[in-house]
Amino acid sequence: MDLFRLVVPEAVEHELSALDPAFPLREYPYATLFRHLRPRMTGVLAAEGPTPLPVFGPGEAAAVALARARGSVLLVNERPAAAHAANLGVRVVTIPTVVVRLHLGGVISRRAAHRKLDLLQSVTTPGYIDDARRLVDAAGLP
Repeated sequence: MDLFRLVVPEAVEHELSALDPAFPLREYPYATLFRHLRPRMTGVLAAEGPTPLPVFGPGEAAAVALARARGSVLLVNERPAAAHAANLGVRVVTIPTVVVRLHLGGVISRRAAHRKLDLLQSVTTPGYIDDARRLVDAAGLP
């Protein structure tokens, strides 16, 4: 939370907090992180935010619209939403990019960065993971 302040649309919170009907006791990987960080985030109720875009799922539609309306950076891992947001002039950051930034800043080691990317791989666009791995390795840091 030293790098940025998170503002979360209500639709994103609902999406990240949803349980998998097939495994109701299991949390999605991002849900666990979200649950721990939630007290440090600012929430935006649907009625307070801009109208969600007519494309994508509810979370991405609300997040892109909110980032655009506020001139904020959008944190998203879905390539279609990221590309659409960039085309609207929204700056986009992915979770793998945050991992790279933490490594470049000396906060986490190369091994820790790769481990975090391994954990993100199943829920993140593959190209983002591959690019992040290359950047971590190219940095030449321990």
